[in-house]
Amino acid sequence: MRLVFSNPDQLSWLVFIFIAGTVLFAYKWFFVSKQLRSLFILRIFLFAIMLLVYLNPSITKNNSIESNLYWNIYIDKSLSMSYHSSPSVNSLLSGIDDIINRLNKKDVPIKIYNFGTKIDTNWVLGQRNINDSSTNLGKVLNHMNQDNGYGVAGSLIITDGQANQGTNISSINVDKNKPIHIIGIGDKIPLVDISIVSINAPPVIIQGENAEIEVLLSSFGVKNERVNVTIHSEEKLLGSKILNLSGEGSIDKIRFMINPDETGEVEYKIQVNALPDEVNILNNKQILPIQVLKNDYRISIITGAPNFNTSVLKSILKENNNFKVDHYFLTKNGYLPSLKKFWDTKYDLILFDNHPVKENKEEWKSLLRTFAKKLLSQKTSFAIFLGNDIDENSLKPFLNLMDMDIKQPLIQLGTSYNWNFSKNWETIFPFQNNYLTDVKKIDHPPLLINTEIDSINSQVLASFKISDVSIPLIQIAEKDPLRYLVFSSPDLHHLFYEGHNSDYENLTYQTFNTLFSWLMKTGNGQDFYFRSGKNNYQQGEQVSIIGRPIKESEISSDATIHIFSEGKKINSKPLVYNNKTGFYTGQFWASKSGKLDYNIELIFGEKSLIVSQGSVLVQESQIELNNVFLNENLLQKLSGTTNGSFYKWTNRLSILNKMDKKLNKENFQSKIILHNSRLLFLLIIFVLTLEWLLRRKKGLI
Repeated sequence: MRLVFSNPDQLSWLVFIFIAGTVLFAYKWFFVSKQLRSLFILRIFLFAIMLLVYLNPSITKNNSIESNLYWNIYIDKSLSMSYHSSPSVNSLLSGIDDIINRLNKKDVPIKIYNFGTKIDTNWVLGQRNINDSSTNLGKVLNHMNQDNGYGVAGSLIITDGQANQGTNISSINVDKNKPIHIIGIGDKIPLVDISIVSINAPPVIIQGENAEIEVLLSSFGVKNERVNVTIHSEEKLLGSKILNLSGEGSIDKIRFMINPDETGEVEYKIQVNALPDEVNILNNKQILPIQVLKNDYRISIITGAPNFNTSVLKSILKENNNFKVDHYFLTKNGYLPSLKKFWDTKYDLILFDNHPVKENKEEWKSLLRTFAKKLLSQKTSFAIFLGNDIDENSLKPFLNLMDMDIKQPLIQLGTSYNWNFSKNWETIFPFQNNYLTDVKKIDHPPLLINTEIDSINSQVLASFKISDVSIPLIQIAEKDPLRYLVFSSPDLHHLFYEGHNSDYENLTYQTFNTLFSWLMKTGNGQDFYFRSGKNNYQQGEQVSIIGRPIKESEISSDATIHIFSEGKKINSKPLVYNNKTGFYTGQFWASKSGKLDYNIELIFGEKSLIVSQGSVLVQESQIELNNVFLNENLLQKLSGTTNGSFYKWTNRLSILNKMDKKLNKENFQSKIILHNSRLLFLLIIFVLTLEWLLRRKKGLI
């Protein structure tokens, strides 16, 4: 106990001396009177109390309290714990119960937790299933750090040390003053398992080009074992290679070269043969889908009468090395080359250039039915570029194939007018040349318009604005599987050469390259291709996503994967574009079993667009079975860091010597400040009241 006074200043001491002198003087004059003696004593007592209040003394008292410290016990309930040859699941459960009972007999306070994917207290509720999908030791260490300040003596972990999810435990700081004891389960020799970890391959390739498929395999429980890895397309064996496994969880790589001759989505089956006593064979096979694009496109241009647009169209088409152009033009002696080649050849696009005209209108009127059959049977797209010599009556039946027709204009045409791209361009081609729709950035040269095409069954990509009347310039339409295009002005050449003399000399190329690619579905109708690294994953495994834009100009630095389960969004992860490889890559955890859907969102400026969708099949977790052995080195390092002990299951009872009852002594102080005391206040009132009563009794008031 300690008594502390405040420090009065000099004026206070002068007042104190004055009052003390006054008291002595009063004593000499009044104390001799017995009638006033009791009053004088009360006054002195009251003065002493007031002096104490002024000096403000405080009394400090030291106290202490003792409490029990708990031991946290963490029990691994992941699936791998039940696959060890020793101990069995029943032996494991009864052995843990035995340890807990012995600690209770020693009167050691304990708290019991289960852990796998997450931490819970279900053990004390009787839920003792050893079947969780993964092991997250990082969560256990984080839980210790959070709990160590609340009466914890230390921790005991019962595990095989196979951490396959969460933070790397070597990066987590632990309290070295609180020991972590560990009982290791299982044997150091792992069970046999081979798994296809991932497959590195481009999501999209060009027909006829070589593409490399790199298969990454991990193996446990075997070393220098020879296995056969095969790749099939449908039922055809494309390759087979022998691989010597490194074992111990090392990654072995094997490569195959493919050169697909078909187009569309091609599935490749990659498989490694199973070994005797292999614990999990579900991860020995994977299906890899790759999109194969055509390497050449055949285009036919039919010209009815000479015009300046022909050379422009051929120039634009020849910019793409994958486009092969056949040009048929009308002469006095017929077509050069002969139309026989046209009818015998399968084309991806047929283009009418200033055609049909009066000179061949009867011929093409008779060929209309044959032409329509050719389009449908060969799935050929169709484009019309109007010219000054075109015969409108002959053109109508061909427009009707597109569900279009010539419309009687409300105003007189035949002059050049200003025009602009419509917002439909941004909607249909969201990644390509969107600056074209910004009239503030680009001033398009005026073009001649002679004919108005009805736009009811088409989408207008560009139009003339004449007074309050809108006349289509570029129209597209689609009747699956065919696509159509109409360019209504005969002044394509004017647009081309005017563009060459302006800041936007590539305007014509950019516009019509986009349109021709759309007509022929050069990217199989897609601008981006994304796929997962594998088609099958195990719950708790990391899913990798890879993607590629068809055109280099279609790149977004802001990309996201959105993951859905049963229609509900469960996660979102970023995608990163690598300028060197030209690929987008991203990852997310397969947190639930069943089918997981995902879509890819890219941000272009202020626009958010979903460019791809896909799904992966997640099997009930077998990932724990990829590593079934005692990770002794990791566990010994962890326990040694905190001066804890590591014991194998056979020596588990030795842990009882390390876990004793511990007390935590907490010291604290209690402080009493006199002028805050209610008793002192009541005492002053009592003394004043007593003095008043005495004075009244003695007749002094």
